[in-house]
Amino acid sequence: MKIVCLGGGHGLAQVLSAIRPLCSDLTAIVATTDNGGSTGRLRASQECVALGDIRRCCLQLTDKQSLIHSIFEHRFDGGELDGHSLGNLTLLGLMQLTDSPTEAVAWFNAMLGNAETILPMSDSATDLVASYKNGEQVIGECEIDALTELPDNIGLSKAVPAAKGAVDAIMKADLILMGPGSIISSVMPPLLVKEISTAIKETAACRIFIENIAQENSVAGSLQGETIIDWMQEKLGYQFCDLSISPQAIEEIVVHCDELNQGQSTQHNIEQLSHVFSQLLKLPLSTKVNSTYTIN
Repeated sequence: MKIVCLGGGHGLAQVLSAIRPLCSDLTAIVATTDNGGSTGRLRASQECVALGDIRRCCLQLTDKQSLIHSIFEHRFDGGELDGHSLGNLTLLGLMQLTDSPTEAVAWFNAMLGNAETILPMSDSATDLVASYKNGEQVIGECEIDALTELPDNIGLSKAVPAAKGAVDAIMKADLILMGPGSIISSVMPPLLVKEISTAIKETAACRIFIENIAQENSVAGSLQGETIIDWMQEKLGYQFCDLSISPQAIEEIVVHCDELNQGQSTQHNIEQLSHVFSQLLKLPLSTKVNSTYTIN
């Protein structure tokens, strides 16, 4: 089965770990609009795409106990490199060598020995933009997350092409997974790239949105349940998913797995997601539907 995962942050990395044993062809398309922390500092100085979530996804597919995982997760302490991870700096060096973020990520992933495909949403840098009806604009993920009122529109600071291979992966996929994660800063950015949005609309794959268990600690935290999907589809301008998996559905599924019931967490974990996906893939997944169906 060919599966494509879209998103960013910790959510996408967890999904990759959970779904990896269940499919033979896995592709991740990673949001590259993060402007916070050391990733934001690299973006500002190098005018490049965000590297942190890409590094996190690639390293999530390696053995966490391995030396190479520890090396590339290492963060420098003090001086000009303070706070930067070696993985991010390696990706930056590879980008300068190849002049292509997509190629750089492929090289980095190969260095780690991963067979899965990790792609940036685009090879070109762009920022997330929130706007209001009064004309006010707020640029940058961190700045948008800190808002106290939901924006009227969400977009990109400039239109960018999809990374090479992203559209083809979506069109050939059997299943597309989006989320969990911040709906504005993790899930939406790839869906705002025109070529990706067109492919999401045209693919025959079943498109599934995974809702968050914990309430978001951002401006999107006021959205709940089906309101989240309605709001996202209004801002995106198209129906982006066929099914959504609610927190209640996840809890119902994992309740049948005794070892997962010891110490319930308020956040997704890899064991829970893996069990949910294993049960989900046993079901006959239809293609397009006329409206979004929520599993709860």
